Amino acid sequence: MLKPLAEVVEPGADFFVEDIALTAIVFDANDDDVTLWVTTVFDDELHFFHLAASFADLNTLLRLAGERGSAIDLEVANALSGEPQEAEEAEDAAEGHAPTDLMSAKNEEGQEDEDEDDENDDDDHLYPTLLEYVTEERPPVLLPGVALKLAFTYTDETDTEAAFNIFTLEGIYLHIT
Repeated sequence: MLKPLAEVVEPGADFFVEDIALTAIVFDANDDDVTLWVTTVFDDELHFFHLAASFADLNTLLRLAGERGSAIDLEVANALSGEPQEAEEAEDAAEGHAPTDLMSAKNEEGQEDEDEDDENDDDDHLYPTLLEYVTEERPPVLLPGVALKLAFTYTDETDTEAAFNIFTLEGIYLHIT
């Protein structure tokens, strides 16, 4: 059974996690941040947490995921541009191609035209996009050899005892063997 990572880590601690698997990517084209839903093994038990990261961090993590990361990178870029694409099509399109630079895709496609006054335009951008990787056809994205340095975030800056299960990414590290 999955347990929240925040329940087993000392509040306020900076720490590392390994054995990482991305299970979902949540983003809004109108925001510069992304939330990753992640599982990890911590103290020999499976835990889940939410990771607040930048698009640049997501781009780095997807590059570390190899060919699968390239396909997901393309899927995220297409979602940012408003062009839906099936996972199989994204994987086929990404074969043999370098990963897309998500920051470029976001800067080119994610900006709104400030001259538009029609409130009904861009209804697609009112809600975040969720890309899940939790099925047999779309399994979690494994990041072998990667360690993440995390820090707690808090629901209220004045109440540091009330940590919840969202962490910020302080660094991405690779194992060198």
